Amino acid sequence: MSWSDIWKFLVDNIFAVICFLSLFIEIIPIKFDPISALIKWLTKSVRQEIQDMRTELMNNINSVKEELRHDISVLQEQQAEQDDKILELVKSIEMGEISRIRWEIIEFSNSIDNGQVHIRDEYRHIKDENRRYHDLIEKYDLNNGVIEEEMDKINKHYDENRDNASIYF
Repeated sequence: MSWSDIWKFLVDNIFAVICFLSLFIEIIPIKFDPISALIKWLTKSVRQEIQDMRTELMNNINSVKEELRHDISVLQEQQAEQDDKILELVKSIEMGEISRIRWEIIEFSNSIDNGQVHIRDEYRHIKDENRRYHDLIEKYDLNNGVIEEEMDKINKHYDENRDNASIYF
């Protein structure tokens, strides 16, 4: 085959030659790239599936976020209820403690009136309980009356006998 035969073939099939060369060469004013178009066409369904999966994943993530927000809200409400119950329980325990201390002080004062002797540590213990009692009634803004009278009697008895040589008074 000579150059003239090749040249004649190219001229006779100019359109086919241009189409074949356009596969590899892009002409600036005419943007036609058949390879890119073919690849886009072949991968269109894959890209659509990826987009659908991305949308579904985002919906699932948003759903999980909403469920977590709801669960956190429920837990916060439960915790607030438990805090209230704990405060009620603490108050109930401390009210019982107020009553117990009151009776212990009254009983100690009564034992002194009946002539029972006590050691210094028992007096110190009653004085400590009296401080604790006052802290608790202050906390709950309660009134005190009887215990003040009883503690005055106990303190007076203690002051009268503390210099005594005996460990019991």
